[in-house]
Amino acid sequence: MKWDNAFLQRMEALLGEKYDDFLASLDRPQEKALYVNENKISVERFCEIVDFHISPISYEKAGFYIDNEKKGRHPLHHAGAFYIQEPSAMFTVNALKFRGNEKVLDMCSAPGGKSIQIANRIPDGVLVSNEIVKSRSEILYSNIERMGLKNVIISNDTPENISKAYGDSFDVCLVDAPCSGEGMFRRGEKVVEEWNENLPKMCAERQMDILSNADKVLKKGGCLIYSTCTYSIEENEAVVKEFAKRFDYEILNIEAPFSRGVDLPEVVRLYPHENKGEGQFVALMKKRGENNNPTTPIVKLGNSKITNDFIYDVTGVKENIFEYKGDSYFVPDKSMIKKGVNYVSIGVRLGCVESYGFDPHHYLFTAFGKEFVHNLDLAHTSDEAKRYLRGETLDVDLPDCFGALLIDGCPVGGFKMSKGKFKNYYPKGLRNF
Repeated sequence: MKWDNAFLQRMEALLGEKYDDFLASLDRPQEKALYVNENKISVERFCEIVDFHISPISYEKAGFYIDNEKKGRHPLHHAGAFYIQEPSAMFTVNALKFRGNEKVLDMCSAPGGKSIQIANRIPDGVLVSNEIVKSRSEILYSNIERMGLKNVIISNDTPENISKAYGDSFDVCLVDAPCSGEGMFRRGEKVVEEWNENLPKMCAERQMDILSNADKVLKKGGCLIYSTCTYSIEENEAVVKEFAKRFDYEILNIEAPFSRGVDLPEVVRLYPHENKGEGQFVALMKKRGENNNPTTPIVKLGNSKITNDFIYDVTGVKENIFEYKGDSYFVPDKSMIKKGVNYVSIGVRLGCVESYGFDPHHYLFTAFGKEFVHNLDLAHTSDEAKRYLRGETLDVDLPDCFGALLIDGCPVGGFKMSKGKFKNYYPKGLRNF
């Protein structure tokens, strides 16, 4: 692959004697990894049943390197047991030790890897996962749905609108900022071709704008995680220094066995010649000041007896169930549903009331499958599991009911039994097994 001379000169000036090692790393294959979704399966159980080679990632207990074979069609991937994620990107969330009950905003979240990590770390908290690009927000939703996460609200809005709605609302904000992408050059020629020497400066201006909006949503004492997948000082250390000074933030030291920042030892840099992964920059900052930003009113949510009765009958769940724009949801925290925000999902989409009764949604099964009164648990190696993922019917002895199908204990989808017949509810668009 042909590299831009301006980029190479910048990297040589940045790395000095390590430049040749870096250059050699660009010709090596990209590393692949997965993150185990502990919302559905423990790391220990996953390691017991996985039928392909994995090796641990030192800085992420639920992270494992894998070979370059595609695992997206594996039954456990369908079941949301794991998420394919770039290994260096897994470190970002580990810059902060979560308590478990925080309110968190992921400002630029698609495709969702870091949101999935955060949601697993805050079982008693709530995550608002925002993505400005509509098509990418739909990808984000599908990944969160597959993971069966109950504590995630997904929005598709601008940082400006998010900051107006959520003044001083969050304990933590992650800004995984759009950047010049220098750390992703091994992904292909398109990323390389889009780069030019003016791009870092343009990106830095946009990053400061996003961060200024992130400041408005953070409570006093809140933490801001800032990350990029680029090497440029303009987008990394320079942005962090300027932001911290302008908005009164303390730059916290990140304990990690990686290269330190350029003239900023508190932050870290991950390089492909030093780690098994792509380029990554991570900074952690704590808010000293207090803005007293207003927050918009919450949305008034409805309630439906038909919905509540159905959900209670099939799962035993009866709390936090509300109606919103024609659909029913399990809402993790209704105080976080604000007027003026464009939401993709305000929690777990459960289904909707039709003329013939309640029509359950796929997310109901992936999130609450373990709670279903009737469920069917299959091994990922079984023919029945593979048949289900292809949308076929199964021969089972169950009474008339709605049920959840699990693969090795991980809810993957639903089914309906009617007069002894099995109706497969696995969505047609996902039947690529």
